[in-house]
Amino acid sequence: MPLLANAPALRLALAYAIHDPASLLPHATIPNLVWLPIPVSSGLPTLPSGKKPTIRALVLDKDNTLCPPETSKLHPAYLAKLEKLKASPEFSHNHASILIVSNTAGSSPKPEHEEEAKHLEDELGIPVLRQQPDRKKPLCGPDVLAFFKEHGVTDNPAEIAFVGDRLATDMLVAREVGSWSYWCKEGWRNPEMPGRDYRNMFNKMEARFERLMRGGYGKVAPIPAAIAALGEK
Repeated sequence: MPLLANAPALRLALAYAIHDPASLLPHATIPNLVWLPIPVSSGLPTLPSGKKPTIRALVLDKDNTLCPPETSKLHPAYLAKLEKLKASPEFSHNHASILIVSNTAGSSPKPEHEEEAKHLEDELGIPVLRQQPDRKKPLCGPDVLAFFKEHGVTDNPAEIAFVGDRLATDMLVAREVGSWSYWCKEGWRNPEMPGRDYRNMFNKMEARFERLMRGGYGKVAPIPAAIAALGEK
């Protein structure tokens, strides 16, 4: 979903970019979803206590993360990765511990969005969040938290990791709710044709922004608020 079609998200992202740009940065960067480490916590920053964060819930973006943009095509390499994640100790305790949150599938009552959500649920055995049309990413954080709480996964946002290809939606919603984030820098890639780039103009602008913030200004993503409150600064 183009950011320009999601005006509230655009306003929020611009406000952060001007006043608190570090909040748009990820806690960890991977080329694509296939590279997501297992356990997921192992790739996140080590806390001053010497421990890794505890992760009990995982939020996955769809377009250009799980599937090519604006499709629900599932590549065998990505299916295999999802099976490993589902079977891992972090997420095998609850069938609802992995959630797909998309600004297309399940993002509105439109038949095509509902059909896509049901297709993913049937194929993957992973639930898809049904979003309110006026609360798409990065505004859907409360709905994500409510889902995991209602399904007995966790009520602690610092035990959730978000994975996606967009700074202005996926990374920002993680920041908004106080969770961890993984950025798929290359977006979705076909392992048989890794040179094919599916990123759009916004992805490429964000990549330049990320390089500038990290390399030029030395910015890093802020630690989730709940952990910072415990003195893990």
